[in-house]
Amino acid sequence: MSNMIPPGNYRIANVRYPNRYVCMSENKEFVGNDAGNIIQVIVTDQVQHLVNLFDTVTSVYIGVDKEDNKVKSYPAPRVLQLSSNDGKKFEIHAKDENNVWVLNNDGNRAYIVLEPAPDSDKKYWTFENVE
Repeated sequence: MSNMIPPGNYRIANVRYPNRYVCMSENKEFVGNDAGNIIQVIVTDQVQHLVNLFDTVTSVYIGVDKEDNKVKSYPAPRVLQLSSNDGKKFEIHAKDENNVWVLNNDGNRAYIVLEPAPDSDKKYWTFENVE
C-alpha cells in the first residue's frame, strides 16, 4: 500500500511543531499537546487511504466538525482520509474534502482546526509507531 501507514497505535505529531501531539482537551476538541494520546489507526480502505482514528486514552473516535471547522471526539467511527506524497508526512481530512487538519501555532494545547491546506508544514502530520 503505497504512501499509506499500516494499522496500529501511534502518537500523531505536527510537522511544523514536532513537539505537539494530538490530544483531547477537556471540551472534547483536539489540540496540539506536549504529551499526546495514543491513537489507534484502523485502516478501512487501503486504496483510498481511509481510516478511523480511535483515541485509546479517552475511548473516543476522532472526526471533523465541518460547521465549527474543528477536530472533535465522537462515540462512533468517523471516516478520515490520509493524503501523502512521500508516505511520511500526511494531510488528514474528511474523505474527498479540501479542508485539512492544521495546527496554527506552537502553544501547548492550541486547537487543531480545519482549513484549506496552507503552503506550510503546519498542515502535515507524522505517525510515530508506539508498538
